[in-house]
Amino acid sequence: MWMPNVNRFTAKKQRALVESLRDDIRSGRLSPGMRLPTQRDLAAATGVAVGTIARAYGDANSEGLIKSSVGRGSYVARRSDAFLQATGAESESKILDFRVDYPIYALDPPLAPVLQEILAEDCQNLLTYRSHAGDLTHRAAGVEWLKKCGVHRNADQIVLTGGAQHGLVVSLSSITQPGQVVLAEELSYAGLKEAAELLGLTLVAVPMDDEGVIPDALEHLLYEHRNAAVFYTSPSVQNPTTVLTPQHRRKQIAALIDRHGLMIIEDDIQRLLADDTPEPYAQLLPERTFYLCSLSKVVCGGLRIAYLCPPEARIRMTIRRVLATQWTTPPLMAEIAKRWIEDGTAQATLEVRRLESRKRQSIATKLLSGHQVKYQAMSLYGWIDLPSGWTSDRFVATALEAGVAVLSEGSFSVSAEAAKTGVRYCLGVPENHQQITRGIKILATILSEGPGYGDHVM
Repeated sequence: MWMPNVNRFTAKKQRALVESLRDDIRSGRLSPGMRLPTQRDLAAATGVAVGTIARAYGDANSEGLIKSSVGRGSYVARRSDAFLQATGAESESKILDFRVDYPIYALDPPLAPVLQEILAEDCQNLLTYRSHAGDLTHRAAGVEWLKKCGVHRNADQIVLTGGAQHGLVVSLSSITQPGQVVLAEELSYAGLKEAAELLGLTLVAVPMDDEGVIPDALEHLLYEHRNAAVFYTSPSVQNPTTVLTPQHRRKQIAALIDRHGLMIIEDDIQRLLADDTPEPYAQLLPERTFYLCSLSKVVCGGLRIAYLCPPEARIRMTIRRVLATQWTTPPLMAEIAKRWIEDGTAQATLEVRRLESRKRQSIATKLLSGHQVKYQAMSLYGWIDLPSGWTSDRFVATALEAGVAVLSEGSFSVSAEAAKTGVRYCLGVPENHQQITRGIKILATILSEGPGYGDHVM
């Protein structure tokens, strides 16, 4: 078994693990195609936490050092010396990072004014314990924000969570028991896989087309997996494919879920970055839907506030799961969110983000014209279906050698059998339009010249 020179006393363990992988690949100690130990086996051998190893493997997969997929494990990727040089620390600053769906930090609302407002008042109470579901005044602000998403609830029907990822874990743990099946879009948000592993759940991929999950395929899996407990979906600007599931398809899926007695987790954090979004599952099937709406993508990433709407019958269990995972959402964060919603800052920030996202996506899609690209006009990411001749591994490696980092379907595949081959590009990390233009031009050139392009990159 591969053993890195890392243990529980090592500083910056996550980065040290990636560096150890890179060094051992360069030296030949790890050869292309070699299978790496499972995260749990490596954790047991080194004393490093499983979560840290999972994040390190994720970083290495994103950089193209290894290839990881659900059900098959992790292997050393087949890469050229030029690629390994390109991933070295000395060249990291030259790489344009199009991998991560971060909001544009330069558009974050100014924090100082709202903190000064809070400071001018009797704010000491924001350091005290609160209701596990969050203060009613903070949840009332969520009522107003949820209306923008087409979801209508009372304050006492909303549970505050520490961002959407926390809300996802709370929702899953409110519905499932270890060993149960979660049905999910065949390419899904990577954080779902982390949450499923944490809770001991089995993910099963549901095939998709250009309108989202295919109802006939979903129904087949519902009969095949009688122990399935929940269907996870992000139907509005789906991550990573950007698919927007139309209303007629949502109604079909809602009817199937209701007939088979499952729950839905509707991850709708991108909804406000799309036009003319259909009615959410939370309104079509409220008694079976856990609805998640977060401020991270549309206001700012560090404000870890999400509004979770469980079915009425599951609210008490949901609140217990918040208690178990963080006791209560930090009142100071919730207070900032409340004030920004009430004074219009959140809405103004959303409008600025929508405008800039539209500009960035317009640059990208014009440069990628003629290639198979899926996108929404105001989303900060897009999906490229790779033409024949390309494998996603090779495309990611070629792009990285040319100075652009993107993610392939391997980062999102719920199962090893996922049929879609492609890459996701994200536009929030680049600092300006010039960087976006340069990076997307590189991707477009690689696509136009075909797999032979990588043979000429030095």
